[in-house]
Amino acid sequence: MLNKIIALLLVCLVTQINAETKIDTEEIIVRNYQYDSKESTSPYSIEIHTAKEISVSGSTSIQSYLSQHSSLNISPNFGDRSKASIDMRGYGSETGYQNIVISIDGQRINNIDMSAQLLGQIDINSIDRIEIVKGTGSVSYGDGAMAGVINIYTKKYSGFSLESSIGSSGLKKNILNAGFTHKKFNLSFSAVDDKSEGHSARDLKGNKDRFKNKTQTVKLFVNAKKDTKLKFDVSSSRINQFVVGPIEHSEFYDDPKQNSLNTYNNYDIDNDRYGLGIKHKFNDKLNLNTDLYYEDKTYNALNAAGDIYDKGYFGANFIANYIGEVYSLKGGLQYFDGERKSVTIWPGKTSKQNISFFMESNFQPKGLSDKFLFSAGIRREKVNYRHVDTAAIHKTDELLTAWDLGVNYAVNSKLSIFSNINHGFQAPDIDRFFVSVWDSSPPFAWLRRDFKGFMKASKVNTLNVGLNNITDRNKFKVTTFYSDVKNEFVLDNSTFINQNLDNSKKYGVEIQNKFKLNDKTNANVLYNFIKAKIGKDNNSSKFIDGNDMPGVPNHTLVLNLDHKFSGQGTINISHTWKDEAYAMLDWENDNIQKQPYYSSTDLNINYNIRNQNAFNKLSVFGSIQNIFEHKNALVVGNDNYYPFNFKRTWVTGLKIDF
Repeated sequence: MLNKIIALLLVCLVTQINAETKIDTEEIIVRNYQYDSKESTSPYSIEIHTAKEISVSGSTSIQSYLSQHSSLNISPNFGDRSKASIDMRGYGSETGYQNIVISIDGQRINNIDMSAQLLGQIDINSIDRIEIVKGTGSVSYGDGAMAGVINIYTKKYSGFSLESSIGSSGLKKNILNAGFTHKKFNLSFSAVDDKSEGHSARDLKGNKDRFKNKTQTVKLFVNAKKDTKLKFDVSSSRINQFVVGPIEHSEFYDDPKQNSLNTYNNYDIDNDRYGLGIKHKFNDKLNLNTDLYYEDKTYNALNAAGDIYDKGYFGANFIANYIGEVYSLKGGLQYFDGERKSVTIWPGKTSKQNISFFMESNFQPKGLSDKFLFSAGIRREKVNYRHVDTAAIHKTDELLTAWDLGVNYAVNSKLSIFSNINHGFQAPDIDRFFVSVWDSSPPFAWLRRDFKGFMKASKVNTLNVGLNNITDRNKFKVTTFYSDVKNEFVLDNSTFINQNLDNSKKYGVEIQNKFKLNDKTNANVLYNFIKAKIGKDNNSSKFIDGNDMPGVPNHTLVLNLDHKFSGQGTINISHTWKDEAYAMLDWENDNIQKQPYYSSTDLNINYNIRNQNAFNKLSVFGSIQNIFEHKNALVVGNDNYYPFNFKRTWVTGLKIDF
């Protein structure tokens, strides 16, 4: 029945484009990814979210926006709102985020351990564009880009603006943006003070599941010479939160605000980033980009029966671009060195170092046909590991290869067909090498963790085939994919030992359709069908070849409708639905309790106040999330529910541009 409904919906959407109105089809340039390319000629599957689309959504965080307005399967990381469990193309909720490279303005924010990317430090209002690139990216980004890449670009500011909002559950958010532009430089500053008292009941100590984030960012862009540009950026984030633990099945469906009489886990995160960039243009065809960055993170989880540990990351990119008449080349050297040092219950230092060289190109031969665009690339990356503790020194290294071949054929000025095959890899994070040891008798207290040994890298071959049909009234994209994964990383929850699965398979269909109903109303549809099958592991009977990957919904549907009800105001309504799935870690596919289907209907209104002389621009906004109060949760085995977005919430505020 669901398939019939979806098919009928898609037919109706396509027929709507017969209206006499036209859609804005300005093709978005993909910056710093593969090569500068228009959407219509790209040989890759790309999903793009602009600042305007993010603004009208009414979302208060990047995690909630991606969960409710993109094709990604995303939820708070075991209740942690500063991080997210992200599943793209069927890699699952447990560690799917490790199969995706996430970058901010070209700097990757992936961790060397099992900690998810710190998305909570990013103010959603600072985002200029989000590019979700699926099934490729391993040549440009290497380690971890098996499912794809999420590129986040932030804004430059000019002028002065203030934004303040309040909402349910004690939400208070204040944002200051300031910028000064001169012909020689641009200086931008932003400060965010974001806090919420949370949605769950108080714990035994009287704490709410509160969240606080204070982030400041300074960026300086300097035109040093006619052909040389410099970039400096510094950011500082201080995050404090209390995280709800899991609740039982009956508690979740009775009242998801419950906390099973637990004491909330308290986490403090201090994160500082420093960046330096130099871009030099040698001539009209050749330029060189150099980026250096350092990140210092301190995680304090002592109040959650955890550890205090520091992580220091240094990265360097030296990338040259050559753009000729019929071909372009991009290549360079990339270096990354990360170390985690535990200072309490997990003593020792563990490091992961990546050194790589890559080269990629695209070629449009005039002799054959100017309708063809070919792309090719290769990467060689050496990964070095080192662990030092009181007992011994453990070292190993591995040399890995990534490559990509693609083609785009323009059938006519509106329709193009594309395909690419990609080979990617993921070098294991450092936590995979350890196993937790627990007391064998009640209360089964955690004792220590022991070094188990190194693991093989995971590798994948992915075939993508799709088409783009972009007219002046409609953008329609469809992609089919098939991935064959070797040595996929999984956790055996019966032994707490990480394993490599062989011969995992993932395949599916992705559909995007954006169209204009009339000169005031736009609509957008995203639909995914994904089937993910796990492989086998000879060391454990839990992993049955051909079982479904836990936590992966087969169907995802996102509907958005924007309507301009006046020259000053817009209204946006969206609905997101994701199919039920097996609970995380249910490798046997036999748990009675499953991951419930996700559903959220959201409404947002923006209104610009005119005929006032006090400010350059004055805007008011308001939104309601999860209007019908559907109960959503991340489920990890039986009676382990992590509720999120389970109640109706509201936000209202104003923004002033001076």
